[in-house]
Amino acid sequence: MGENELTHLKDSLLRQRREILDRLQGLESDWQTLSERDIEREEEAQKADLASLFDQLEERDRQKLEDIELALTKMANVTYGICEKCHKPLALERLEILPATRFCRNCVAEMEKKQKKPAILP
Repeated sequence: MGENELTHLKDSLLRQRREILDRLQGLESDWQTLSERDIEREEEAQKADLASLFDQLEERDRQKLEDIELALTKMANVTYGICEKCHKPLALERLEILPATRFCRNCVAEMEKKQKKPAILP
């Protein structure tokens, strides 16, 4: 992978990180606004639903942030773009679509296939 491609992918990761952080900051601001208002029973139920949604979004975003930080660390350590399972280089096309990916398509397909296998009953 060339320097230009690596720079492009790093910029993409940094942009994604900024978007997630901005979104989380907006959610926190919205949540604080809801908390400050006088809330009736119906609004209280809506607030509970929103709290659950915010928690789910935050967990998903936290995982994405962790993946992005790991990818940036790998770039600094010159180990970026290598599948963590088979240790083969990841396709540039895959990295352009999923710059924080840790696995090649074949390994992801294999892992998904194993997860879908039914449990063997005694």
